[in-house]
Amino acid sequence: MFGDRWVTRRIALLPLVAVAAAGALLAPGLSAQDAAARLEGALERMDGTSARLEMNATSQLRGSSALGGGFSRTVHAVGELVPPDRVHLMLDGAGRLLELVVVGHKMWVDGGDGLRLASGVPLGPLAEPQAPLRFIRGPGSAAFAGLGISRGMPTYRVRMELDAFELQARLRTDQAVDPDAFGAIEVEIGLFDGLIRRQSFEVVEPADPFSGTGLETARTVYTIEYWDHGGRLEVREPD
Repeated sequence: MFGDRWVTRRIALLPLVAVAAAGALLAPGLSAQDAAARLEGALERMDGTSARLEMNATSQLRGSSALGGGFSRTVHAVGELVPPDRVHLMLDGAGRLLELVVVGHKMWVDGGDGLRLASGVPLGPLAEPQAPLRFIRGPGSAAFAGLGISRGMPTYRVRMELDAFELQARLRTDQAVDPDAFGAIEVEIGLFDGLIRRQSFEVVEPADPFSGTGLETARTVYTIEYWDHGGRLEVREPD
């Protein structure tokens, strides 16, 4: 019995040991240039790699004089990404389940009465299948942010701090960004396969001071994890 516990603990520690060993090997090359090169290579690999994904998105509005201090909304989604232009998601937000299928420029949504062709759904970075990965690309300095673990896989973390200009470059031209807004993107890249395992995006901006609600700041965070890379996944147009 003691032996079984010892083996279990050793197995659980294996990812940590791998991270420590990789850190020693990577130490001489942990430069900004190395981080940028690894990030670009990972994005290129993901352009043609299917994967399962899980997303957690939170939007928060806060203010010291706002009723209850503000409010927040959270959306959770799981699904499959099949490049270059297909994604299937099951979303859970505000107590209601929503199914979404995107194939090319077509989108189907099921809000409880079956999948129906839709003109568009406001889903932030998941409005297009590859939008979350494309969002990573843009102006900003990539920096090594340490080693990590995502779903048991050792990762190389890259972080980019973004100002208002760098945020604006990633959004639609008609979607104005407040000059006082700022944000950050963090990407975890598999140490042994160079594929993106996890990405997160955070933006903080002032709330509308003339709304009369007492809200002062708006904070949005998206976190997406990828696994089962290269699996035989299929996303079809609904019948």
